[in-house]
Amino acid sequence: VQTCALPIYALRTAFTAGLGNGFASITGLPDDQYVALAVLAVSSGTYGATVELGRQRLLGTVLGSLLLLIGFECLGHLPLAVGLAITLGCLRLLGGLLSLKVGYKVGGMIVVMGWLVHEGNLASWIPLRFFWTVLGVVLSLLSLRLFWPARGLELCLGRYADLIEQLQGTFLALTQRLEPSPAAPTAAPAAGSFCQLRAALQSARSQRPALLQELGGQPQRHPAVLLVNSLDAAASRLVTMVGGMERAVPPQHDPQLVARLHRAEADLLRQMAAQLELWSQQLRSGRGLPQPPATQLELPASWLQLGAELNDPVANSASLERLERIATRLVLCRQAAQAIRDGEHSWQTILARL
Repeated sequence: VQTCALPIYALRTAFTAGLGNGFASITGLPDDQYVALAVLAVSSGTYGATVELGRQRLLGTVLGSLLLLIGFECLGHLPLAVGLAITLGCLRLLGGLLSLKVGYKVGGMIVVMGWLVHEGNLASWIPLRFFWTVLGVVLSLLSLRLFWPARGLELCLGRYADLIEQLQGTFLALTQRLEPSPAAPTAAPAAGSFCQLRAALQSARSQRPALLQELGGQPQRHPAVLLVNSLDAAASRLVTMVGGMERAVPPQHDPQLVARLHRAEADLLRQMAAQLELWSQQLRSGRGLPQPPATQLELPASWLQLGAELNDPVANSASLERLERIATRLVLCRQAAQAIRDGEHSWQTILARL
């Protein structure tokens, strides 16, 4: 998916810019190159990010046009360098007050181009420039809805699906450490270390601002945001569990007296990996809010019978250090299972409210 995202994004941007340039050429109006420039400036991978970039560009255009008119009329008698510098300084100051991160750059271009090139026809150039900019922003937004739609929710859920697949592979890898004899599944997803999983979690979280922008007013109450928050909480707990498991690695040659404890742990890890596979499939199932898995996490029989194993005097004859390590791993596994169950319960609750 990631390898195809960039060509589709580039193709959509080029196609939209070409449409805007062709329409502008048909009208015969001057300065039609600003349509394509606006499309290239505001086009992004998500609808929300494009809305924000378009808002910044329009505000920057309006601010730059106003300051150009005021500065040219009031400071035109001053030397060119002085008048232009004062106007640009005011633009930067007002742009900062309005929290414009990129819009003031557009305003600066308008001030410079209008002052140096179009000083004789500002009354006609400024409205045309604003019109072409608005048209470019509108075309960019329409392209995201009509041509290969790329919405923030889909990208955000896709990143979390990638993270969950890495967690699935990590659980299977942890199972192989406990049971090294069986062959690893040929189609198992790639496992990730604790650092890799944390990086994947941060990558998934980086998509949330675009999702919030896309959902408009009061996005924190939207079911999509609630679902993403629930997925993030479950994934964060699972990543933390992996870090603890890596710090409590079992000995390579465990005695037979604790083999049954490790077998129960391996069965639970294998069951959780299978459940996470269902999560990933549901998150990639299509557009809109995905449905939770049809079946909930079921604890294996060996794990349910673990209480009897822990009371076995043979198992308790192991060294204190080894028992502490085993207890730590079992607690982490129990917390991971609870995280999956809590995530599924929250998932079902959010969808039930719709």
